[in-house]
Amino acid sequence: MLDDLTRRLQAALPGTVPVLPPEEFLVPAEWEQEDATGDLVPNGERGLHVYLQQKAPDGYVQLHDLQPISTTSGVFDEHWATIDTIAPAEPAASALARLVREAIGGTPRTGGPIRLIVPPRTERHGTSVRITQQFSVRSAHPR
Repeated sequence: MLDDLTRRLQAALPGTVPVLPPEEFLVPAEWEQEDATGDLVPNGERGLHVYLQQKAPDGYVQLHDLQPISTTSGVFDEHWATIDTIAPAEPAASALARLVREAIGGTPRTGGPIRLIVPPRTERHGTSVRITQQFSVRSAHPR
């Protein structure tokens, strides 16, 4: 399921926007400043603001591990998928969040196996804005 979400997001988002899997959650926070050739700058800056400047100036998408919620009548499983969009400024983070929702989320009216269940929540930090959305993801059991 997570692989499918990743593929759908990569296809829908600009190529300049990284889609990070759960195991790369700390990569932006631990990012070290690089020079033009990709070598680390001795005593350079590190952290999210450097990652946003060097690797993701248009922002990035962070996927979290799927959280199991329920099994219905032995027919399908339901998980919650938490997806963050992080960018240097709120307009960019909002635009990414909108693209994420359009790429993967149905609505109660349109249905589909993936629905937004928690509306976007915005957190403003000194050098970035994070918008978090939660989706319900249903998957049928194999027969």
